[in-house]
Amino acid sequence: MRQGYDCKTSCWGRGVGAFFHRSLLPLAWITVLVAPALAQKSVWTAQYNNDRTAANIYETTLTSSNVNTKQFGLLFSRQVDGFIFAQPLFMPAVTIQGVARNVVYVATMNNSVYAFDADHPADSAPLWHVNLGPVLMRPGSLYTWEIGILSTPVIDTSTNTMYVCALVTDLGVNVYVLHALDITTGRERARGPKVITGSVPGSAPDAVDGMVTFDPSNLLQRPALSLFNGIVSVAFGTLNDKLPYHGWLMSYDTKTLEQTGIWCTTPNGTKGGIWMSGRGIAQDSNGIYLMTGDGDTGPGGDLSDAFVRIFNQQFDYFLPANYQTLDSNDWDLNAAGPMLLPNTGLLLGGGKTGTLFVLNRTNLGGYMSGNTQVVQSWQATAGCTSSQYNSCNEIHHYAYWYDAPGAPRLYLCAKNETLKAFEFTGKRFNTTPVAQNVAVANSPGGQLALSANGGKPGTGILWAAMTNAAAPNGMAAGILRAFDAVSLRELWNSNLVSTDNAGLLAKYCLPTVTNGKVYLATLSNQLNVYGLR
Repeated sequence: MRQGYDCKTSCWGRGVGAFFHRSLLPLAWITVLVAPALAQKSVWTAQYNNDRTAANIYETTLTSSNVNTKQFGLLFSRQVDGFIFAQPLFMPAVTIQGVARNVVYVATMNNSVYAFDADHPADSAPLWHVNLGPVLMRPGSLYTWEIGILSTPVIDTSTNTMYVCALVTDLGVNVYVLHALDITTGRERARGPKVITGSVPGSAPDAVDGMVTFDPSNLLQRPALSLFNGIVSVAFGTLNDKLPYHGWLMSYDTKTLEQTGIWCTTPNGTKGGIWMSGRGIAQDSNGIYLMTGDGDTGPGGDLSDAFVRIFNQQFDYFLPANYQTLDSNDWDLNAAGPMLLPNTGLLLGGGKTGTLFVLNRTNLGGYMSGNTQVVQSWQATAGCTSSQYNSCNEIHHYAYWYDAPGAPRLYLCAKNETLKAFEFTGKRFNTTPVAQNVAVANSPGGQLALSANGGKPGTGILWAAMTNAAAPNGMAAGILRAFDAVSLRELWNSNLVSTDNAGLLAKYCLPTVTNGKVYLATLSNQLNVYGLR
């Protein structure tokens, strides 16, 4: 899985120093501007916003005093036709069939999209349901996977349009298709659907006549879709680690679905997938931010195990000093995606080794042998015990409460570790946890979401979807837990009352908390909805 073309050893030569110390390079890409503002109480994108903080700070109903076994629990479930890996999205006051109601949107691996009434248990039938085509059936050791809609869609709240990427199999040929759906009807909009294709110049092993072509048969569209300034972006990693493959980022105009940008992470090498455990690309007025996985790095534009910022037809990057070790051991830097720390000029991210980096957003710093260009880095987990990739206490998700009482807090719950909270001083994090909980999250760790009414005391709740047992082939019984976001004292969990059962864990999918309810995706072919009884 880790063998093949290696630009680091075969094609650097004298240009390597100049490459690594030049952090701004030309790139064929689009100009990116400010994202649409987050509508109050709506959840239109993965991790709640384009900062990817995994925090809803407009939650006024759920508090640390009413989330308990007497007052809170499972209200109802909604049945769907397949696994749910995409985070449920929520829109308030959507008029469907002449009635304004709150709606929760669910996408499944069977290539279906559902719109459900978000509030009323008796309204169990979907308000609408569309299927976007036949799915890829991928045999596994214990069962056969359906691979259809894996990533979280995104909603343009100004036009009531949902953008969805589906993997469709047509006579054995895989095709990725971008759809633009009217959220009131499910009907196609914006001249959709659009088949995703593209090529870039390069000398990679699969290049033909100097061009590297997007190959959907060997790619997985894992990261959540991103929307900003009328542009929707779609990113790809590998489907099965079969070489050669590349990471790809594509952009499309939301009105026409015409392609406006394309970038390949390794045009002269291989790998460098963009997966980020399903998290979305982050964005602000200075560009869009992503992280790449293991692969080749070298002159000519190959960037693996790196932070990348794309802006004004250029890019900036940070490459950790141990990038070669990360690649050789399958210790992907991008096991978790980027997070922008609100009210700062800082970017945070980490991955399998448990090291967290804090970077200057507008000058990521390129490569320096001692990582002296970083604002801060620290070992936030126990790290890796051997060269085996599965020996690491991996970070896949984090949440950030920037207006927490006292000081902003970063929460993480790594694989095989306990839940931790780190305080932010305004410039750096205190690397000693300010709070911890004894509950251990086995693989893949805790999938975290923060709800609060701004910084009001008693309203902060940290929600974690996790399992108490390692998930064989991604399948295990899930648990939804709620913690006081200040003390990390557990308030409630779905195992305390049998009727609150959370079903099978949806790997890398965090809960959607809004309007007094928690919408939890599962691999039990259902959406579970929790709230006040």
